[in-house]
Amino acid sequence: MKGIPIFFGEIAIEEGYIDEEMLREGLEIQKLQKKPVLLGEIFLAKGWMLPEHITRILKIQQNYKNKLENEYFAHIAMKKKLLTLKQVHELRKKLAVESAEGRMTNMANLVMNDNSLSLPLVEEIIKDTEYQYFYNLRKQQKSQIGNYELVGNVINLKKTVIYKAIQTELERVVAVKVLQKEYETSEYIQEFFKEAKASARFNHPNLVNIYDTGLKNNAYYYAMEFVDGENLSQKLSDEGRLQVGEALKIIRQVLQALEHIHTFQYIHGKVSPRNIIIREDKVSKLLDLGGCCKANKEYTSKVSKMPQYMAPEQFKTSLWDVRTDIYSVGATFYRMLTGKPPVSGKTLEEIRENVFQQEPAPIQEIDFTIPEDLAKIVHRMMRKDPQKRYPEIKNVLIALRKILI
Repeated sequence: MKGIPIFFGEIAIEEGYIDEEMLREGLEIQKLQKKPVLLGEIFLAKGWMLPEHITRILKIQQNYKNKLENEYFAHIAMKKKLLTLKQVHELRKKLAVESAEGRMTNMANLVMNDNSLSLPLVEEIIKDTEYQYFYNLRKQQKSQIGNYELVGNVINLKKTVIYKAIQTELERVVAVKVLQKEYETSEYIQEFFKEAKASARFNHPNLVNIYDTGLKNNAYYYAMEFVDGENLSQKLSDEGRLQVGEALKIIRQVLQALEHIHTFQYIHGKVSPRNIIIREDKVSKLLDLGGCCKANKEYTSKVSKMPQYMAPEQFKTSLWDVRTDIYSVGATFYRMLTGKPPVSGKTLEEIRENVFQQEPAPIQEIDFTIPEDLAKIVHRMMRKDPQKRYPEIKNVLIALRKILI
């Protein structure tokens, strides 16, 4: 199936009742009628379909329509924090059971029936601008890119947009990154697919997988794993800091992901709370693989969106290697344990100066309950001089294994 067909004619062709030529003829007849006539009535009159075929198509049509609307609903409900990912998973299971038993319902009805959400909140979700935008896109047959049916907007970036989508052939939720129209030049197109190719070379449970790339429906895109979870930056903003055990679990997974990247002679270069997502099952994913660069090379300063986590060498033209990532992981770990980044500053220039001049406050002075051995590891990861940091990720992991929490 090339898409999710919700139009009568599409489904009739998919089910083998008619062909493309018959559909075109039916549509021409429909246009000539003075009063609105349904396609099913025309196909019945032509003898191309039987009443039971019409009934079957209407049922399929409703199922497809419900499936898409349920995904619109779930996407907005989670964005508004009215439903959790766990609740949405349970609702999907219930919907599958209802459908298998021949009962027609939708997510909106289920949440009201079990008192998860009130009617005013359900109406708020359905009336949401984004919900209506994607609903109308589908009605206009403009919501499909290749085999991906767009169901929500994840994030708008400068050159790209990331959408939540359904991969129709496998019926799984994915993320589709699309190049913005104004950047469709040979230079940016090449850069866009280079980013996808760079990300696709890695395959690790703590990294985001790339599924597919291409040009479809006049859009340059690549599809990747959609990570339903909480961004670490937001989590820290909400909670202040994390318990040592939770922080250790997240950092170990990030380190394992980086160790995988480093085996390809690449470094990530942008490790920060912003680029880590924690799924509901506590699996952590490291994002933004498109910025990975070759290790052991000289690079010119390129400031990230969270400069407080950049290694000193990233603020000047110098050699970047695996120790550059080790610094950024250490700075992220420091933030998780202490509730504040290792350096501060109101301006980029102030942050830059402090990265070189200011030593992070000793972790145990901030919280003496944090194990001394762990504090020493984090501070060593953040040494100003790369030579004084751990030489490899494996050395950090070995050191952390000795921490008993």
